[in-house]
Amino acid sequence: MEKYPYNKQKAKGKKKALKIIGKVLYISLATISIVTVGSVGVGAGVVSALTKDEKIRTKSYFDKELSGWSQTSYAYFRSEDGNQPPKPIGALISPDDRKLVKKLNEVTPYLTDAFLAVEDHEFYQHKGIVPSSLIRATWQQVSGSEVTTGGSTITQQLVKNELFTQEKSLERKALEIINALRIEKYYNKEKIFVAYMNSVYFGKGAHGKHMYGVVAAARGIFNKDVKELSLPQAAYIAGMVQRPNAYNPFRGDDNIRLGTKRMKLVLAKMLENKKISKADYDQAIKFDIKNSLAKPTDFVNPLEKYPYIITATENEAVDILMEQDKAEKNAANIKEYRDRIKKGGYKIYTTIDEQLYNALNDSIKNMNVPGKWKNGKKVKEQIGATLIDNKTGSVLAFVSGTDFKDTQLDHAFEVERQPGSAIKPLLVYGPALNDGIISPDSMIWDEPVPKGDGTMYKNANGKYKNGPVTATYALQWSLNTPAIKLIKKLGVQHAFDYLRKMDMPPHKWDGEASALGGMRKGYTVAQMTAAFAMIANSGVYNKPHLIERIEDSSGNVIYDFNKQFKEKQIFSPQATYQLTQMMREVVRNGTAKVIGGQLGGYNIAGKTGTTSNYVDLWFVGFSPEVSLGVWSGYDQHYKNAHETFTKQAWARLFKAAAQTKPDLIKPGSNFNNPGGLTSGKCFECGRAVPKTDAEPGKDPAQGEGQPQGQQPPAGETPEQPNTGQTPQQPAGDQTPQQPTGGENGHNNTQNGGGETSQ
Repeated sequence: MEKYPYNKQKAKGKKKALKIIGKVLYISLATISIVTVGSVGVGAGVVSALTKDEKIRTKSYFDKELSGWSQTSYAYFRSEDGNQPPKPIGALISPDDRKLVKKLNEVTPYLTDAFLAVEDHEFYQHKGIVPSSLIRATWQQVSGSEVTTGGSTITQQLVKNELFTQEKSLERKALEIINALRIEKYYNKEKIFVAYMNSVYFGKGAHGKHMYGVVAAARGIFNKDVKELSLPQAAYIAGMVQRPNAYNPFRGDDNIRLGTKRMKLVLAKMLENKKISKADYDQAIKFDIKNSLAKPTDFVNPLEKYPYIITATENEAVDILMEQDKAEKNAANIKEYRDRIKKGGYKIYTTIDEQLYNALNDSIKNMNVPGKWKNGKKVKEQIGATLIDNKTGSVLAFVSGTDFKDTQLDHAFEVERQPGSAIKPLLVYGPALNDGIISPDSMIWDEPVPKGDGTMYKNANGKYKNGPVTATYALQWSLNTPAIKLIKKLGVQHAFDYLRKMDMPPHKWDGEASALGGMRKGYTVAQMTAAFAMIANSGVYNKPHLIERIEDSSGNVIYDFNKQFKEKQIFSPQATYQLTQMMREVVRNGTAKVIGGQLGGYNIAGKTGTTSNYVDLWFVGFSPEVSLGVWSGYDQHYKNAHETFTKQAWARLFKAAAQTKPDLIKPGSNFNNPGGLTSGKCFECGRAVPKTDAEPGKDPAQGEGQPQGQQPPAGETPEQPNTGQTPQQPAGDQTPQQPTGGENGHNNTQNGGGETSQ
């Protein structure tokens, strides 16, 4: 038996009591100190004593913060000709759900009385804080009281909602108190109360949209004007403020039960404060809240015309403001900045061309999108595409998915997928050309290459030339073993340095198999497309972006891409020109010949990429003016049997863009030859064999054409050359028999890194 259990328990209880008393005393002393100095004037002395890093917030600061947030933010298309005013894309939050209270008489007295009763019945008497309420609330909180009434005044809550995060700390509480006292010096009570009612968040309504402010809450919860709320409905809304998600009635019956209990507490407080009669109270507590709730069918709620643009713009704007503030990226901060973007009255000017965006997305809507039946439900393939201006990095148009109703995932800017062999020009051939290791006609032996563990890197179908091929041929047919030899020669980390310059840092576990696309995380379509645009732009890289400029609610420019980011020279003009010519062979006679055959008259260069089991399919290509990257696959990483879908989609999207903007994408335009090109770089000199007369696109052993009786691979043409072995497709292309490369066919470190096709 344990000795002296009573004494231990007693000591533990005593320790807890001392902790509670200590915290209450701290709040009490802090509050008294602030109020004492505040009666003389809240100044730098108090700030320095409690929060040394706090800045002095002036009235002009509060004017901006308490007016700017109350305006709807808008996004705009790029100007058609640079002279006409940009056309609005839409609001970042629906104007119907962001109507604001301007005067208290616009709100039913039931609601104002309910707020006063439950949140701050001394609102019209205090000067920003109520010390006794703070001490009482602190005691309830630390002692675990079942009933908590809150110690923050309406003024304090306004400060917390609009100036700070919802973090619970003594420092934040001190800041809240200080700034509540300041606001009370600058504004009258009605202005503070109105600002508070516009600032409160209520969760999502029946229409599925976030509700900010009491007007949106009345509409989203009860489908009523805020002036028409009944007494119990007003009490329910006022009761939600402290825990909007817990009391949100659209999150289940438990929430309705908790919310109704809270509503009754609000009504009791109203009765106690003589805001309603006993008869009013008795009738209101019997009210059936559930049957009075709004229904989704009450709202005409069609999807906005451009939901993907609004979402992508909002996401990039959040990243921009967080970077400017050097804010840590966590869930709480992201929510805070997202709220700020939506309701900050910003004007966000994008790089999106309305005509191009509509043309690209319409072309996909009219395309037969493959799908699979899984668990009795048809799942569609998804697609991500970005069209980027080579000279600037501006995203002119994009496709985020096949249907916003099916998935809200952004496959253009957010979803990262393994790139397959589409990475080879960026990580292997471009760096090797830039470093002078190879020229397009360098000979590289195509053969199995040993790994560190004693196994071998292989071509996708296990076939090899067992002899030399040109660097152009190796890229044209996406052979694996030459790429591994090149990254070994470059040095893996040195090759990765090139990707880092393109804002595409590798994962810490990525190794030499990355040369074949076997990467742990992969990249977004926007990242890949911008990197290829760098090749088209003579080696000069521009960060991909869809926001050009942001203005605040006063018209001040707070972000300008062109001032924020400078272009970077990554590859030399000579290296990129030679790399471009090599990739033109991919389109003319290589793994993307199906694209070249559909786009006569346009000079196109690019690279295909496919991961194990056709899970991820890529083609990233460019003309002299624009780059277009396309990925397709299933969100669930299913095997993709439609290996030509990406190429078909790319050709379709490029045609749509070229037809829409013929002045931008010009048939017959040429890539600029900078001169000073080198050739005849010896790579494996000791194994050199006499040079053949083979031209780019021809098999050095077989010449042009295909041996009699050979069947072309799926999606290719009979003109495709063979490997020099038994009749098979080129060694870099996948056959269905190819082994997968790791878990779910995605950890492409087996069998040569998982480049399973083009």
